[in-house]
Amino acid sequence: MPLFVIEVEGEPIVVFPEDDLSLAKEEASTGNVTEALQEFQRDGKPVWSGDSPLNVREANPDETALYNAGLAEALEEGDITEDETDEFAVFLIETDDME
Repeated sequence: MPLFVIEVEGEPIVVFPEDDLSLAKEEASTGNVTEALQEFQRDGKPVWSGDSPLNVREANPDETALYNAGLAEALEEGDITEDETDEFAVFLIETDDME
């Protein structure tokens, strides 16, 4: 399945799988995604303020490698199952919640 990246103000934030770009853009606009981007924080501030537009694009090779490494680790540690891989996403930034 292709991978896509959500950007906030030109900065790549999260990479996730989706069938195509149209569906990825639709997914990025859902409440679950927009709420998560506002809940996760970096340096004490929300990753996304909710004001600027979100950009969605295809993941580049480096972002794909980071996603694949994160997915492999999550599967190995039992954080997700094979059935959940279509819903798995990897942050491309370090958030306060991840420290």
